[in-house]
Amino acid sequence: MDLELLKSKGKQVKLVVFDLDGTLLTSQSKISKKSKLGIKMLRDKGVKIAIASGRIFSMLKYIYEELDLDDFVISSNGACIEDLSIKSPIQENFSDPDDSKKVVEFCVKHHIECNILKREASYFQPYSKRISKFDLYNKHAREKNSEEIKIVYYDEGIENYDNIGKLLVFEMDQAKTDMVKKFVDENTNLMYLSSGVGYLDVCAKDVSKGNAVKKIAEYMNIGLDQVCVFGDYDNDISMLEVAGIAVVTANGSDNAKAYADFLTKSNDDDGVFYAINELLI
Repeated sequence: MDLELLKSKGKQVKLVVFDLDGTLLTSQSKISKKSKLGIKMLRDKGVKIAIASGRIFSMLKYIYEELDLDDFVISSNGACIEDLSIKSPIQENFSDPDDSKKVVEFCVKHHIECNILKREASYFQPYSKRISKFDLYNKHAREKNSEEIKIVYYDEGIENYDNIGKLLVFEMDQAKTDMVKKFVDENTNLMYLSSGVGYLDVCAKDVSKGNAVKKIAEYMNIGLDQVCVFGDYDNDISMLEVAGIAVVTANGSDNAKAYADFLTKSNDDDGVFYAINELLI
């Protein structure tokens, strides 16, 4: 899209949605000073801000607190949407408990890592390789005097499969990942998408960041042409394709870049601030 046309559309934007990992966050999981400045510039203009992540809601608290946000949080790839101004969810689309149990038991049987992510706690097998990421989150939370997430270990399964935002399957062996995909397709009404190399998010079928963006736009009574989204990976595509302006970072996947109206600098080179300054201010 022509740059001048993008700038013209940028003047009409009422909502900006930021993916976190690989987009708003640096490779060190930090928010740069320039990114914070860019978001402040948008808020000073009256633009609403949303953060959208595959993370569960409890893993986003220190981030929205650090940004002093009181607008919207999209968590678990769109399963949950929180209106921070009223401290209440406006949408919760949890995975079917019976189907979730089937997937967990299949993964346990085949020694595949499957993290069970709920709003109130995260469940891991004893051999989890992903647990270090959650420990790192808790470290950041402690540094920010924010609430830590509850980490629970499980062996064969858990007692209650209600209120699951998503199952996070982590497996670098593509053959095993394909086994999980085949099982989900043939035995459940769930869906899956990739949120990174080796990562497979399993969730309710109509869950996506794109549907969450649509819901917030409807909630705000604005058109999707008044929405700008920032992303970097395949699980951002659903929102990149529905927004009026789609921005993808230089470090983004080729699939995500195919949906970009504007390619900005990388997440480690203040790509968020650069695009905000170029298009929206």
